Amino acid sequence: MTGILHPTPPLWTTAQRARLVRLCAALLGPAAAEDVAQEALLEAWRHRERLVEPAGADAWLGAIARNVCRRWLRARGADRSVPADTLPDRGVALDDVLERAEVVDLLERALGRLPGPTAAALVGHYVDELSHAEIAAGLGTTTDAVSMRISRGRARLRHLLETEYADDAAGWTGADAGWRTTRLPCADCGRTGMEMRRDDTEVAFRCRRCDGGGLSSRLPLDAPAFSALVGDARRPTALQSRVAAWTHSYWAHESPRCVRCDRPVTPRRYVRDTAEPWPVRRGWFVECAACGEAVNSSVAGMVLALPEVREARRRDPSLRTLPVREVVRDGHEAKVVALGTAEGTPRVGVVVLERTLRVVHVDAPANG
Repeated sequence: MTGILHPTPPLWTTAQRARLVRLCAALLGPAAAEDVAQEALLEAWRHRERLVEPAGADAWLGAIARNVCRRWLRARGADRSVPADTLPDRGVALDDVLERAEVVDLLERALGRLPGPTAAALVGHYVDELSHAEIAAGLGTTTDAVSMRISRGRARLRHLLETEYADDAAGWTGADAGWRTTRLPCADCGRTGMEMRRDDTEVAFRCRRCDGGGLSSRLPLDAPAFSALVGDARRPTALQSRVAAWTHSYWAHESPRCVRCDRPVTPRRYVRDTAEPWPVRRGWFVECAACGEAVNSSVAGMVLALPEVREARRRDPSLRTLPVREVVRDGHEAKVVALGTAEGTPRVGVVVLERTLRVVHVDAPANG
């Protein structure tokens, strides 16, 4: 008869226990941290057979500890978040926000959205409180690479806070920090007042009326190609012009290169399963097999970057995106992405093949 082989009970290390105490202290305060962390360790012991991959013990223990903390708060009639008097004021620097308990939870949810080494560097820095040298030793890399990954991860995390996790982060992320209103017009609604943020980590644009809490465009400045593109430019018109010129040349290039490591990359089409307009749901993206850097642009963004469209908008900044029309071009199904007046009169139209997403014709009368 074959017996049942039970896994050897895990022996939690001193470092793992200390990590759980820090996590519980962040969520509950120092008074309860020791007791709740011990309860979490006991629960982990009782369910030790569920740990099928020892390498994932830290993440597994962290998830158990957060659940125990939530039960502790619910039992006392408390909200699961940190008490209000411990939350940062609006406009606080992201580094300060990252010390808060809410982001510990957000980091866990966002880990799957970040490259593995970047996520590991963030967790090591902000959760485990390791030095860059300790993180580098664990990842088998250099301290400079760790510093880059933390900076890169911080910028991407802020992007998540302001877009996909905006509702969860409302009131404590300082999401409006660094944004300023410009005189740039929005291509969707035709009104001036696009907002821009230009700091050491990124250049980003948004329209509060049209972007629904998201961004119109974003350049992470830790990517060398984007850093060189932006340079010392600060004026919104100059930055928007540079972004548009780069977008047009990059996707028109037969052999684009990674914006981070400069290796060749292969453009591929994408389709998003959303209710957004056709030009926003479809576009091109590249992902570098060497460093993992990904860049994408929607059809809408590529249309706006065309020189003819940019000139039409220069002549009439109030032009706005019109509903897409279906046409047949040389026997192929195509879409007409047009900009026009508030009354719906087209001023510039771009014919895009539906299957290949290639621009085959631009109708932009010289007199506008």
